[in-house]
Amino acid sequence: MAVLRALMDLADFRLAFRIRTLGVSLGLMLAMGRAITAPAQQQPLVPPELQGAATTLTILADSRQVEKNSYHLRGHVEITYQNMKLTADEATYEAISGGLVARGHVVFNDPQSHLEAEQAHYNVRTKEGWFLNGRGYVHAKVHPRARVLATTNPFYLQALRVDRLDEDTYTVQHGRVSTCECEHRGWSISARQARVQVDDKVVTHDALFRLLDVPFFYSPFLVNSIARNPRNTGFLLPHIGNSTQKGFIIGDAFFWAINPSMDLLLGLENYSIRGPAGRGEFRARPSETSEITIDYFGVHDRGSGPQRRSKAPGQSIQVVGNARDLGYGFRGVMAVDYVTSLAFRSTFTDNFTQAVSSEARQTGFLTKDFDAYSINVYASRYQNFLSAAPVPANSVAIRQTPSLSFTGVDKEVGKGPIYYSFDASAAGVGRTGPGLQLPAISERLDFYPRVMLRPKPFWGFHLTPSFGMRATRYGTSLTSNHDPLSRFLAEFSLDLRPPSLEKVLAKTYWGYRVKHVIEPDIRYDLVRVREAESIMDVVRYDGVDILAQTHEIEYSLTNSFLTRKDVPDGTPTPQAHEIFSWRLSQKYYFDPSFGGALQPGTLNVFSPTISLTGFAFAHGQRLSPVVSVLKFAPFSSYDTELRADLNPSGGGVLNAGITSHVRRGPLGMAFTDFFINRTATLNTPVAPSNASQIPSFHLLRVVATYGDVNRKGFSGAFGVDYNFAQKITQQAVSQLGYNFGCFGLDFELRRFNLGPLRRENQFRVALSLANVGTFGNLKRRERLY
Repeated sequence: MAVLRALMDLADFRLAFRIRTLGVSLGLMLAMGRAITAPAQQQPLVPPELQGAATTLTILADSRQVEKNSYHLRGHVEITYQNMKLTADEATYEAISGGLVARGHVVFNDPQSHLEAEQAHYNVRTKEGWFLNGRGYVHAKVHPRARVLATTNPFYLQALRVDRLDEDTYTVQHGRVSTCECEHRGWSISARQARVQVDDKVVTHDALFRLLDVPFFYSPFLVNSIARNPRNTGFLLPHIGNSTQKGFIIGDAFFWAINPSMDLLLGLENYSIRGPAGRGEFRARPSETSEITIDYFGVHDRGSGPQRRSKAPGQSIQVVGNARDLGYGFRGVMAVDYVTSLAFRSTFTDNFTQAVSSEARQTGFLTKDFDAYSINVYASRYQNFLSAAPVPANSVAIRQTPSLSFTGVDKEVGKGPIYYSFDASAAGVGRTGPGLQLPAISERLDFYPRVMLRPKPFWGFHLTPSFGMRATRYGTSLTSNHDPLSRFLAEFSLDLRPPSLEKVLAKTYWGYRVKHVIEPDIRYDLVRVREAESIMDVVRYDGVDILAQTHEIEYSLTNSFLTRKDVPDGTPTPQAHEIFSWRLSQKYYFDPSFGGALQPGTLNVFSPTISLTGFAFAHGQRLSPVVSVLKFAPFSSYDTELRADLNPSGGGVLNAGITSHVRRGPLGMAFTDFFINRTATLNTPVAPSNASQIPSFHLLRVVATYGDVNRKGFSGAFGVDYNFAQKITQQAVSQLGYNFGCFGLDFELRRFNLGPLRRENQFRVALSLANVGTFGNLKRRERLY
């Protein structure tokens, strides 16, 4: 014992001792010091509730003094316990309570945080404490969301006092929080009081937001979510904007986190020229296999000033939902796109594709698959607006009330080459439109059995004949009295696929082998209808009702080039990649009038014609246009597809469309061009002398992007939609952003030109705080990149 005391009294000796204890208390340090001489019956100073917890506590110090259960440590103090480490110039530890007071260059570390302070009061038993004049950071377990600025930086904080309530909860008194390492070059929120809950949220009182050390706005109460899925009830930051169509825009919204699987967003905006607008979004996940989202938007359009004559009040509702397991093997899907008028959609929708769309669809169904069969219950409504004018009967609406269908896919009969399938349905259908006086709902019964023969290939030839019959009963028709109508047709098809021609080129190109494949295909179809003239009296609701009598043959030829990396024999063969393909197809009609169904001078929409190109044919024409589909994808970062209809009688391209995508490092480009130059019924080029009477169009869309929102530096995008037929730029969008690391600024200038309803310039801006969210009127889903 004397030797031990002599060693501890050496002034030049740095004291280092480790204590292995049964609890978290440093009180066992005294117990082990006495264990050398004390009698065996003496008990260690460990609280009963901590006995049995095997841990290791380590203390390093230059010197120490012991007064009963108090330990005074001086000089390079270092205390380590479990995953916590604290260093200081001096410290005092109370063995019984577990309290620790450290002073002078205090540094506290654990897996969640790093704090530096002048003074620290910490309890190693409860893991609670407070730090005077503290600064440091707290790691937030943030998982970045799509198109939301993210950073690996922790949440930095500094304050007059920092309280550590537990390993995930901190309070800050008179301090600042930020994700920027240097707040003078970033953003910060200073507050009288703040509460940081790791992986949850930051709640501040009397908060002042600063950007580049310049005060921007004050809020008496502010909540910033740092959770994996940010959801906290409260008001969102107000947003402002400006538009030549809507005027000055100001709005705000309230978010209600109803429960962990349900929330509601209610917003209100005011357009100085138009009037008030309301928004709502409801989201729910009733179970792990189901979810639903409901979006509402409405404007009470007063139309002041030059917009008084173009008022377009209305509402829109969008619903997307699915349930993958409703019990008994059923699943359900719902997709609703409803709008009160085309004028409202064209005037107030910020999405160009949706703004120029005249269609609205509402669909919902339940389905169950078992073996080779499927049972479906469904309802739908389709509406196509014929004009934006607020006049009666300016749209065509097709409805299918809750309907039932039972379907069986190809199923083998015994073990032979015969397969059968069928489709049976019972539906309530209705159609309204200009000039149509039909019942609101009438019945339609349909039954379609089919038999297919799949014999073995003969000399590489695959021959597949099939036969089917379809019987349909309609409760109404286009006859003068709208009498019920029965339609019966029989069909026969023969699919012949000759053996493909293949050749692997002997020479390699840049380390790749090349394979050339030629694939021909021939299909013969014969459809006969009992009382073919009754086809003209069928009300067209969907694809079942546009069938017609036909006698045709379709032939096609596909050329393909495939490549794969050349590897030595015996090694795994890599996957081949198609770099080029070109398919040419055409139909020949033995009956060019389709049993008398094709009438000159009228709109003819029949399955035999639109199944290939989608464009009407001239009366009496036997050859369809030649359909060319060319695909070129030499690299994973580039692909192009060109589709064109060629006039078989000469005259070149009838219509064509091209889509192309390229990505080279930070630069990306998407190109789409589609035009209708001629049709078989209109053999002269389209003359855009009167835009309101143009039967076709030529639309070009180009989108170029640069950079990424989650990479430091500049990023941006530019998009244009140009209508060559009307010679106007219908939409032009420019977006520019800069990522400073812990925050980003984004700007957008957008212009719409959709005729007399909408000529608008918009300017929008967004401020993105890394790992927090985006503030402003430029929403993430509206960005081009």
